[in-house]
Amino acid sequence: MVSHHPHRRPAAGGHGSAGAWPEAGAQSLEESWVSVAQGGRIDQLQVVRLALEAQGIAYGIARDEHGWRVVVPPGLAVVAQREVQGVLGEGLPVPKGLPKPQGDRGWGAALLVLALLWLLPGLAGLGLAPLAVTDWGVGDAAALRDGDLWRVLTPLLLHGDVPHLLGNSLMAVLMACTLGPWLGSAYAWTLVVLAAGLANGANLMLAGDGFRSLGASTALFAAFGVFGVGRLQQGAPLRPQGLLEALRWTAPLGAGLAWLLLFGLGGGEERVDVGAHLWGFAAGVLLTLGNPFRPAPAGPAARWGLAPIPLGLLAGAWLWAVLAA
Repeated sequence: MVSHHPHRRPAAGGHGSAGAWPEAGAQSLEESWVSVAQGGRIDQLQVVRLALEAQGIAYGIARDEHGWRVVVPPGLAVVAQREVQGVLGEGLPVPKGLPKPQGDRGWGAALLVLALLWLLPGLAGLGLAPLAVTDWGVGDAAALRDGDLWRVLTPLLLHGDVPHLLGNSLMAVLMACTLGPWLGSAYAWTLVVLAAGLANGANLMLAGDGFRSLGASTALFAAFGVFGVGRLQQGAPLRPQGLLEALRWTAPLGAGLAWLLLFGLGGGEERVDVGAHLWGFAAGVLLTLGNPFRPAPAGPAARWGLAPIPLGLLAGAWLWAVLAA
Protein backbone atom coordinates (compact mmCIF):
# COMPACT_ATOMS: atom_id res chain seq x y z
CA MET A 1 0.00 0.00 0.00
CA VAL A 2 1.40 3.36 -1.00
CA SER A 3 0.74 6.19 1.45
CA HIS A 4 0.49 9.78 0.23
CA HIS A 5 0.97 12.99 2.16
CA PRO A 6 0.46 15.82 -0.36
CA HIS A 7 1.53 19.40 0.22
CA ARG A 8 -1.33 21.89 0.21
CA ARG A 9 -0.72 25.46 -0.87
CA PRO A 10 -0.83 27.76 2.17
CA ALA A 11 -3.32 30.51 2.45
CA ALA A 12 -2.03 34.10 2.45
CA GLY A 13 -0.02 34.71 5.55
CA GLY A 14 -0.32 31.08 6.65
CA HIS A 15 1.96 28.04 6.67
CA GLY A 16 1.91 24.94 4.50
CA SER A 17 0.69 21.71 6.04
CA ALA A 18 0.60 18.06 5.15
CA GLY A 19 -2.57 16.07 5.04
CA ALA A 20 -3.78 12.73 3.76
CA TRP A 21 -5.35 12.38 0.34
CA PRO A 22 -8.83 10.91 0.41
CA GLU A 23 -8.72 7.15 0.03
CA ALA A 24 -10.56 7.34 -3.26
CA GLY A 25 -7.90 9.56 -4.77
CA ALA A 26 -4.91 7.60 -3.58
CA GLN A 27 -4.95 5.06 -6.40
CA SER A 28 -5.32 7.67 -9.14
CA LEU A 29 -2.40 9.68 -7.70
CA GLU A 30 -0.25 6.58 -7.54
CA GLU A 31 -0.92 5.79 -11.21
CA SER A 32 -0.75 9.22 -12.81
CA TRP A 33 1.61 11.45 -10.82
CA VAL A 34 5.26 11.64 -11.83
CA SER A 35 8.18 10.89 -9.51
CA VAL A 36 10.87 13.58 -9.50
CA ALA A 37 13.07 12.46 -6.58
CA GLN A 38 13.44 9.49 -4.29
CA GLY A 39 15.29 8.57 -1.12
CA GLY A 40 15.69 5.79 1.39
CA ARG A 41 14.25 7.96 4.19
CA ILE A 42 11.67 10.71 4.10
CA ASP A 43 14.01 13.24 5.74
CA GLN A 44 16.33 12.96 2.71
CA LEU A 45 13.63 14.56 0.60
CA GLN A 46 13.42 17.70 2.72
CA VAL A 47 15.56 19.77 0.35
CA VAL A 48 13.35 18.82 -2.60
CA ARG A 49 10.16 19.59 -0.70
CA LEU A 50 11.43 23.02 0.34
CA ALA A 51 12.50 23.80 -3.23
CA LEU A 52 9.08 22.87 -4.64
CA GLU A 53 7.28 24.80 -1.94
CA ALA A 54 9.38 27.88 -2.68
CA GLN A 55 8.26 27.72 -6.32
CA GLY A 56 4.63 27.03 -5.46
CA ILE A 57 4.69 23.60 -7.14
CA ALA A 58 2.13 21.15 -5.80
CA TYR A 59 3.61 17.81 -4.81
CA GLY A 60 2.92 14.62 -2.93
CA ILE A 61 4.98 12.17 -0.92
CA ALA A 62 4.62 8.52 -1.92
CA ARG A 63 6.09 5.41 -0.35
CA ASP A 64 6.69 2.02 -1.92
CA GLU A 65 9.02 -0.94 -1.47
CA HIS A 66 11.98 1.09 -2.73
CA GLY A 67 11.60 3.95 -0.25
CA TRP A 68 10.10 7.43 -0.42
CA ARG A 69 9.35 9.49 -3.55
CA VAL A 70 8.34 13.06 -4.30
CA VAL A 71 5.62 13.03 -6.96
CA VAL A 72 4.01 15.90 -8.89
CA PRO A 73 1.10 16.21 -11.32
CA PRO A 74 2.09 15.39 -14.92
CA GLY A 75 1.53 18.98 -16.03
CA LEU A 76 4.14 20.22 -13.54
CA ALA A 77 6.67 17.42 -14.08
CA VAL A 78 9.02 19.35 -16.40
CA VAL A 79 9.12 22.41 -14.15
CA ALA A 80 9.54 20.28 -11.03
CA GLN A 81 12.32 18.19 -12.55
CA ARG A 82 14.17 21.33 -13.59
CA GLU A 83 13.87 22.67 -10.07
CA VAL A 84 15.04 19.40 -8.50
CA GLN A 85 18.04 19.18 -10.84
CA GLY A 86 18.92 22.75 -10.04
CA VAL A 87 19.02 21.93 -6.34
CA LEU A 88 20.48 18.44 -6.42
CA GLY A 89 22.29 18.18 -9.74
CA GLU A 90 21.74 14.72 -11.15
CA GLY A 91 19.27 13.69 -8.49
CA LEU A 92 19.03 12.64 -4.89
CA PRO A 93 21.56 9.98 -3.89
CA VAL A 94 20.20 7.15 -1.84
CA PRO A 95 22.59 6.28 1.04
CA LYS A 96 23.64 2.74 1.70
CA GLY A 97 21.66 1.08 4.45
CA LEU A 98 23.39 -0.35 7.47
CA PRO A 99 24.23 -4.03 7.07
CA LYS A 100 22.59 -6.69 9.17
CA PRO A 101 24.49 -9.23 11.28
CA GLN A 102 25.37 -12.24 9.13
CA GLY A 103 28.01 -14.02 11.18
CA ASP A 104 27.71 -16.50 14.01
CA ARG A 105 26.19 -15.72 17.41
CA GLY A 106 29.54 -15.66 19.16
CA TRP A 107 28.61 -17.98 22.03
CA GLY A 108 31.05 -20.65 20.97
CA ALA A 109 33.88 -18.13 20.89
CA ALA A 110 32.77 -16.73 24.25
CA LEU A 111 32.95 -20.16 25.90
CA LEU A 112 36.32 -20.87 24.33
CA VAL A 113 37.75 -17.53 25.46
CA LEU A 114 36.48 -18.15 29.00
CA ALA A 115 38.08 -21.60 29.00
CA LEU A 116 41.41 -20.10 27.96
CA LEU A 117 41.27 -17.30 30.52
CA TRP A 118 40.47 -19.68 33.38
CA LEU A 119 42.72 -22.54 32.27
CA LEU A 120 45.90 -21.57 34.11
CA PRO A 121 44.15 -20.32 37.28
CA GLY A 122 42.18 -23.54 37.36
CA LEU A 123 45.25 -25.72 36.92
CA ALA A 124 47.09 -23.73 39.60
CA GLY A 125 44.15 -24.08 41.97
CA LEU A 126 44.19 -27.85 41.48
CA GLY A 127 47.93 -27.98 42.04
CA LEU A 128 48.54 -29.07 38.45
CA ALA A 129 50.50 -25.98 37.40
CA PRO A 130 53.67 -24.74 39.11
CA LEU A 131 53.64 -21.41 40.90
CA ALA A 132 56.38 -20.26 38.55
CA VAL A 133 54.00 -20.31 35.59
CA THR A 134 53.42 -16.57 35.98
CA ASP A 135 57.14 -15.88 35.74
CA TRP A 136 57.32 -18.03 32.61
CA GLY A 137 54.71 -16.01 30.75
CA VAL A 138 54.48 -12.53 32.26
CA GLY A 139 55.21 -9.62 29.97
CA ASP A 140 58.73 -8.69 31.03
CA ALA A 141 60.33 -5.78 29.16
CA ALA A 142 63.93 -6.79 29.83
CA ALA A 143 63.29 -10.46 29.03
CA LEU A 144 61.56 -9.57 25.76
CA ARG A 145 64.55 -7.48 24.68
CA ASP A 146 66.75 -10.47 25.55
CA GLY A 147 64.83 -12.65 23.09
CA ASP A 148 61.83 -14.06 24.99
CA LEU A 149 59.47 -13.33 22.10
CA TRP A 150 56.68 -15.51 23.47
CA ARG A 151 56.05 -12.84 26.10
CA VAL A 152 54.04 -10.74 23.63
CA LEU A 153 51.22 -13.33 23.79
CA THR A 154 51.55 -15.35 26.98
CA PRO A 155 50.53 -12.44 29.28
CA LEU A 156 47.04 -12.50 27.74
CA LEU A 157 46.19 -15.63 29.77
CA LEU A 158 47.63 -14.38 33.08
CA HIS A 159 45.93 -12.15 35.67
CA GLY A 160 47.00 -10.55 38.89
CA ASP A 161 43.98 -11.48 41.00
CA VAL A 162 40.43 -12.80 40.83
CA PRO A 163 38.69 -9.39 40.37
CA HIS A 164 41.04 -8.68 37.45
CA LEU A 165 40.18 -12.03 35.91
CA LEU A 166 36.44 -11.65 36.50
CA GLY A 167 36.32 -8.19 34.94
CA ASN A 168 38.19 -9.27 31.84
CA SER A 169 36.08 -12.43 31.58
CA LEU A 170 32.87 -10.41 31.52
CA MET A 171 34.18 -8.04 28.87
CA ALA A 172 35.50 -10.96 26.82
CA VAL A 173 32.02 -12.53 26.70
CA LEU A 174 30.43 -9.24 25.68
CA MET A 175 32.99 -8.67 22.93
CA ALA A 176 32.69 -12.26 21.69
CA CYS A 177 28.92 -11.86 21.32
CA THR A 178 29.49 -8.57 19.48
CA LEU A 179 32.30 -9.61 17.15
CA GLY A 180 30.76 -12.91 16.07
CA PRO A 181 27.49 -11.65 14.57
CA TRP A 182 29.08 -8.72 12.73
CA LEU A 183 32.51 -9.96 11.61
CA GLY A 184 32.56 -13.70 12.24
CA SER A 185 34.20 -15.05 15.39
CA ALA A 186 37.24 -16.75 13.84
CA TYR A 187 38.17 -13.78 11.67
CA ALA A 188 37.61 -11.23 14.42
CA TRP A 189 39.58 -13.07 17.10
CA THR A 190 42.43 -13.71 14.68
CA LEU A 191 42.79 -9.96 14.28
CA VAL A 192 42.36 -9.42 18.02
CA VAL A 193 45.13 -11.85 19.00
CA LEU A 194 47.50 -10.52 16.34
CA ALA A 195 46.78 -6.93 17.38
CA ALA A 196 47.27 -7.79 21.05
CA GLY A 197 50.63 -9.38 20.29
CA LEU A 198 51.76 -6.30 18.37
CA ALA A 199 50.51 -4.03 21.14
CA ASN A 200 52.27 -5.96 23.91
CA GLY A 201 55.43 -6.02 21.86
CA ALA A 202 55.41 -2.25 21.33
CA ASN A 203 54.48 -1.53 24.93
CA LEU A 204 57.21 -3.74 26.41
CA MET A 205 59.92 -2.64 24.00
CA LEU A 206 59.32 0.99 24.96
CA ALA A 207 59.18 0.28 28.69
CA GLY A 208 62.15 0.33 31.02
CA ASP A 209 63.88 -2.65 32.57
CA GLY A 210 61.90 -4.07 35.46
CA PHE A 211 58.54 -3.32 33.83
CA ARG A 212 56.15 -6.30 33.94
CA SER A 213 52.63 -6.60 32.58
CA LEU A 214 49.90 -9.22 32.37
CA GLY A 215 46.18 -9.52 31.59
CA ALA A 216 43.79 -9.87 28.67
CA SER A 217 42.75 -6.22 28.64
CA THR A 218 45.22 -5.49 25.82
CA ALA A 219 43.26 -7.90 23.63
CA LEU A 220 39.92 -6.47 24.75
CA PHE A 221 40.86 -2.94 23.75
CA ALA A 222 42.21 -4.32 20.49
CA ALA A 223 38.78 -5.93 20.01
CA PHE A 224 37.12 -2.51 20.24
CA GLY A 225 39.38 -1.23 17.47
CA VAL A 226 38.82 -4.31 15.31
CA PHE A 227 35.06 -4.07 15.68
CA GLY A 228 34.83 -0.34 14.99
CA VAL A 229 36.91 -0.45 11.82
CA GLY A 230 35.41 -3.75 10.72
CA ARG A 231 31.94 -2.23 10.76
CA LEU A 232 33.12 0.72 8.67
CA GLN A 233 34.58 -1.68 6.13
CA GLN A 234 31.17 -3.28 5.63
CA GLY A 235 30.06 -0.54 3.24
CA ALA A 236 30.26 2.85 4.95
CA PRO A 237 29.84 5.61 2.33
CA LEU A 238 32.74 7.99 1.72
CA ARG A 239 30.25 10.85 1.81
CA PRO A 240 27.51 10.13 4.35
CA GLN A 241 24.18 11.80 3.68
CA GLY A 242 23.96 13.94 6.79
CA LEU A 243 25.20 13.81 10.35
CA LEU A 244 22.77 11.08 11.42
CA GLU A 245 24.03 8.59 8.85
CA ALA A 246 27.66 9.40 9.69
CA LEU A 247 26.97 8.77 13.39
CA ARG A 248 25.25 5.47 12.66
CA TRP A 249 28.33 4.17 10.86
CA THR A 250 30.96 5.54 13.24
CA ALA A 251 29.14 4.73 16.49
CA PRO A 252 30.98 1.40 17.10
CA LEU A 253 34.40 3.00 16.73
CA GLY A 254 33.30 5.96 18.81
CA ALA A 255 32.02 3.64 21.54
CA GLY A 256 35.39 1.89 21.65
CA LEU A 257 37.21 5.19 21.92
CA ALA A 258 34.84 6.32 24.67
CA TRP A 259 35.46 3.08 26.60
CA LEU A 260 39.20 3.61 26.22
CA LEU A 261 38.97 7.14 27.59
CA LEU A 262 36.66 6.18 30.45
CA PHE A 263 38.24 2.93 31.63
CA GLY A 264 41.51 2.45 29.80
CA LEU A 265 43.47 5.37 31.22
CA GLY A 266 43.45 4.01 34.74
CA GLY A 267 42.05 7.01 36.59
CA GLY A 268 45.32 7.43 38.46
CA GLU A 269 45.55 3.76 39.47
CA GLU A 270 49.24 2.79 39.29
CA ARG A 271 48.56 -0.90 38.58
CA VAL A 272 46.68 -0.15 35.34
CA ASP A 273 48.88 -0.62 32.28
CA VAL A 274 47.68 2.40 30.30
CA GLY A 275 50.25 1.83 27.55
CA ALA A 276 48.94 -1.67 26.84
CA HIS A 277 45.39 -0.34 26.55
CA LEU A 278 46.37 2.48 24.19
CA TRP A 279 48.56 0.25 22.07
CA GLY A 280 45.86 -2.42 22.01
CA PHE A 281 43.20 -0.08 20.65
CA ALA A 282 45.61 1.49 18.15
CA ALA A 283 46.86 -1.89 16.93
CA GLY A 284 43.31 -3.16 16.49
CA VAL A 285 42.41 -0.13 14.38
CA LEU A 286 45.57 -0.13 12.26
CA LEU A 287 45.73 -3.88 11.70
CA THR A 288 42.09 -4.03 10.59
CA LEU A 289 42.57 -1.03 8.31
CA GLY A 290 45.64 -2.55 6.67
CA ASN A 291 44.30 -6.09 6.41
CA PRO A 292 43.54 -6.93 2.74
CA PHE A 293 41.80 -10.22 3.57
CA ARG A 294 38.21 -9.62 4.64
CA PRO A 295 36.08 -12.76 4.47
CA ALA A 296 32.32 -12.45 4.42
CA PRO A 297 30.91 -12.77 7.98
CA ALA A 298 28.51 -15.48 6.83
CA GLY A 299 31.29 -17.58 5.27
CA PRO A 300 33.00 -20.56 6.91
CA ALA A 301 36.40 -18.84 7.05
CA ALA A 302 35.08 -15.96 9.13
CA ARG A 303 32.96 -18.16 11.38
CA TRP A 304 35.34 -21.01 12.20
CA GLY A 305 37.87 -21.62 9.42
CA LEU A 306 40.46 -19.18 10.77
CA ALA A 307 40.13 -20.33 14.39
CA PRO A 308 43.34 -22.44 14.32
CA ILE A 309 45.39 -19.26 13.82
CA PRO A 310 44.69 -17.48 17.15
CA LEU A 311 44.52 -20.80 19.03
CA GLY A 312 47.77 -21.96 17.48
CA LEU A 313 49.52 -18.68 18.26
CA LEU A 314 48.54 -18.83 21.93
CA ALA A 315 49.33 -22.51 22.28
CA GLY A 316 52.65 -22.09 20.49
CA ALA A 317 53.65 -19.14 22.66
CA TRP A 318 52.97 -21.06 25.85
CA LEU A 319 54.70 -24.19 24.58
CA TRP A 320 57.75 -22.05 23.81
CA ALA A 321 57.60 -20.52 27.30
CA VAL A 322 57.39 -23.94 28.99
CA LEU A 323 60.23 -25.39 26.95
CA ALA A 324 62.40 -22.38 27.70
CA ALA A 325 61.73 -22.49 31.46
